[in-house]
Amino acid sequence: MWRGALVASVLAGSSGMSHAADLPTGPAIRQQLRGFGTLGSVLYVAAHPDDENTQAITYLARGRGYRTAYLSLTRGDGGQNLLGPQFREQLGVARTQELLVARRLDGGRQYFTRAKDFGYSKDYRETLRIWDREAVLADIVRVIRMFRPDVIVTRFAPEPGPTHGHHTASVVLAVEAFKLAGNAQAFPEQLGALTPWQPRCILHNVGLGGAGASVAGGSEIGLLKLDVGGDDPVSGESFASIAARSRAMHKTQGFGVGPLVVAAGPKIETFRPLGGEPATRDLLDGVDTTWSRVPGGAEIERLTEHAIAQFNVDDPAASVPVLLAIRRRVSALPADPVVSDKRQQLDDIIRACLGLEVETVVDQPEAVPGETLKMRHTAVVRGRFPVRWAAVRYPAIRRASSRVLELHANQPIIRRASRT
Repeated sequence: MWRGALVASVLAGSSGMSHAADLPTGPAIRQQLRGFGTLGSVLYVAAHPDDENTQAITYLARGRGYRTAYLSLTRGDGGQNLLGPQFREQLGVARTQELLVARRLDGGRQYFTRAKDFGYSKDYRETLRIWDREAVLADIVRVIRMFRPDVIVTRFAPEPGPTHGHHTASVVLAVEAFKLAGNAQAFPEQLGALTPWQPRCILHNVGLGGAGASVAGGSEIGLLKLDVGGDDPVSGESFASIAARSRAMHKTQGFGVGPLVVAAGPKIETFRPLGGEPATRDLLDGVDTTWSRVPGGAEIERLTEHAIAQFNVDDPAASVPVLLAIRRRVSALPADPVVSDKRQQLDDIIRACLGLEVETVVDQPEAVPGETLKMRHTAVVRGRFPVRWAAVRYPAIRRASSRVLELHANQPIIRRASRT
């Protein structure tokens, strides 16, 4: 029964056929499983595409296994384009895609607000007037409540200085949102689908941006120093190299046009507190990053540890039974944004262990309401674990095709359907 239910869910969440060469390797799946067992979350906040610290994001996402995201308040549509004639909205589209590709490399995820990049601003107060302070503040609060970070990190200092007004404004709003996100009286229209969420602390990643770029008076009291150097546990590539490739994706801004410069060895990042509980030894001081933080999660933690210990990189499909047992317990937990994220992550791991590939092809690029759309769904498994294809669901039109089909290793199965 669980096999059929699982695959129905897995197929519903899939959107494109991957090729055998693109399927995750055994070591990569094991690392994903370790990430599933880690519940820490960090949200990095700055103003523009290319403001983010890609090495810190790479270290946190790939090295520590944390859910890590970058919130760029703008899409960079007010900048220059070194690749072509596209500006304003078209440039914003290009830079959005550049950020999405960068996150696929460094392991983070990407968020935005509705703030407009209107060009250089000398004063953060001018920026806040043009942006519509309340609207952008609401967007940041919404992202915090959706993503539920344990820690927020800003790239710039909150003190005005000789830097872009957008930079300072991004921190002013981030600190304010940090204080409001856990307050049910703030932006109550967001509540219902979302619930209040209070991160443990907010920190400034010292290093860029006018005042605060160096610690006032040279004092290091209250500062956290963290080495974000090291190597990716799967590929062996250094975090610095991955971060450089991620940053090179900002091609409209001139990055990636020459040889990548990678600094070898340790990379010390400094963080100073801006609010909340102090972090003195590690970025997530005092945060329980195990499944034990979730009511009912102790058994999930135990089973996950067992799955990691017993995982065979040469036969990932052997782990599917215990992964299904974990999934059954995760599905029984109360609705929660982090739990939902983890359930999707687990589905991806199970799909990788099965070697399951799914593709949907439509017969035309556009359709209008009332028009019939023809679809061809193809599924194939590469592993030996038996799989039943229970259904194809169409959530937007509330219909499903439910004929059960048996999937056998390396034998593609096709379903054809028409929907209006």
